[in-house]
Amino acid sequence: MSEDSYDIRGVSAVSDPHLNHRKDQEALGIERSKALETPLRSILTIELNITELCNRKCVFCPRVDPEIYPNQNLNMDRSVVEAVVSNVLKLGIFPRFSFSGFGEPVLHKQLADLITIIRSALPHHTIEINTNGDRLNVEKVKSYFSAGLTYLYINLYDGPEQADGFHTLMSDSGVERSRYELRPHWIGAEGDYGLTLNNRSGTVNSPTINLLPLKKQLERRCHYPFYKMLVDWNGDVLFCSNDWSRKIVIDNILRSSLEEIWMNEKFLDIRTRLLQGLRDFAPCNTCNVNGLITGSESAKVLVRHYLRSELIRADLVPEEYKDLS
Repeated sequence: MSEDSYDIRGVSAVSDPHLNHRKDQEALGIERSKALETPLRSILTIELNITELCNRKCVFCPRVDPEIYPNQNLNMDRSVVEAVVSNVLKLGIFPRFSFSGFGEPVLHKQLADLITIIRSALPHHTIEINTNGDRLNVEKVKSYFSAGLTYLYINLYDGPEQADGFHTLMSDSGVERSRYELRPHWIGAEGDYGLTLNNRSGTVNSPTINLLPLKKQLERRCHYPFYKMLVDWNGDVLFCSNDWSRKIVIDNILRSSLEEIWMNEKFLDIRTRLLQGLRDFAPCNTCNVNGLITGSESAKVLVRHYLRSELIRADLVPEEYKDLS
């Protein structure tokens, strides 16, 4: 799909139910935090990479080649989640928490406990799991929702024949239909609207599904570092959830506050470049992700702060981001 299919708000010319769901979540996050004066309200998603284990080697994932991305038994300690939660509570912001990242979250043996940590402190925040579903069973599903899970997203990689089994599992677990979603990923990159099937910042080389590192960088803006924070298993905060090679680590949540990390000069430099469509640095120079699908309001929030604080020159900011109201 061409970049021309999107405007600054990330509105697609193609209707995707999950995209619409994400847009609704974004609007809710912006609405809930609009009274806050802090630029930290731009954080709409905190993605938690709680394990470096995965039971699959999908052709569209760097894990297909263990030389590029080996399977490792590295798991997030509860202290990392506690640090994130305490910062969010202190700031009073409303990001959703997503157990996703680079591994299969269900393989983390204390996943239900991690959900409980978030829910106990933040009773009104959205908590979600993204999973391939292979290791789900009634006991696990019940434990996640009992701990405080809001949504369970199951990615179907094999084919439509998987759907009935998961619907039965959810029914047997007592989960309402509105609390889970089955996402068809077998249809390929074009059908998936670029939401998942991208080249993982150039770490995927799969010609059969047309996922390759770029030979020439895109001239396209990107909102990812404006609205999403990726917290790695060890507490490191990456600049982008697509940085599978971990080329840019901003800081660590066990060492610095969330505010210090999000307003870090590294982030400022990256955001300034991406506002201008400059992907002339690694890993963005080999990445093909469409970063305009969501996040435009977060970009405006941060740009407003940067302009008022004279941290960025006005001539470097496209006009559509200069809403200072």
